[in-house]
Amino acid sequence: MKKFELQNPFAVANFIIDFAMGKGNPVTNLKLQKIMFFLQGYCLSKYEAPLIDGNFSKWRYGPVEEDVYRKFKNNGATPITYEYKEAIIKDGIICVYPIRMDDNVLNSGIANEFEKIVEKLIDIEPWKLVEITHSHFSWRNYADEIYVHEARDYTNEEIKSCFIDNEVELVGEYDE
Repeated sequence: MKKFELQNPFAVANFIIDFAMGKGNPVTNLKLQKIMFFLQGYCLSKYEAPLIDGNFSKWRYGPVEEDVYRKFKNNGATPITYEYKEAIIKDGIICVYPIRMDDNVLNSGIANEFEKIVEKLIDIEPWKLVEITHSHFSWRNYADEIYVHEARDYTNEEIKSCFIDNEVELVGEYDE
C-alpha cells in the first residue's frame, strides 16, 4: 500500500482548483467543498488513511472544511479562478506563495489517482453532490442539529462510508 503524509487543506484545495481550471471547468466554493470531502473519502476507503489534515463540518448544504470555505466565501457562487496563497516576511522581504501538496505526493502515482477522481467529480453538478451528501445517514440523521448549527463534525468513518455508498455514482469504476 502506498503511504502519504497528511496534507494541508489549502494544498488540496489548490490542487483541485488548478486541475479544474486546467480542464476549463473551474469549481465554485460549494463544489470545491464536496470534491475535497469525497477525495478524503476515497483516501479513507482505498488507503485507510485521511488525505486532508482538517475536519469537515456538517452544514446546511453538506460537508464543509471551514478554513478553506472562509478563504473562498467572497466568491459566492462564482467559479474560483485563483489559488490560495500565503505571505511570509523573510529578511524584510514579503514573499507570497501558493500552498502545494508535498512533493512525495505530487510526484507519485497517487497524484494521478487524485486527478482521475477530481476529473470525474468536477463533471458532476454541485447540487447533485449536495444531494448525494444529504441522502447519506451521516448528514440525514443529523439534519435537525445541522439546521440549528449544533451538529458535530463528520468522523472519518462517516466520510469513508459516504464515499463507499456512493462510489459508483461519484467516480464509476476506476483503475487500481
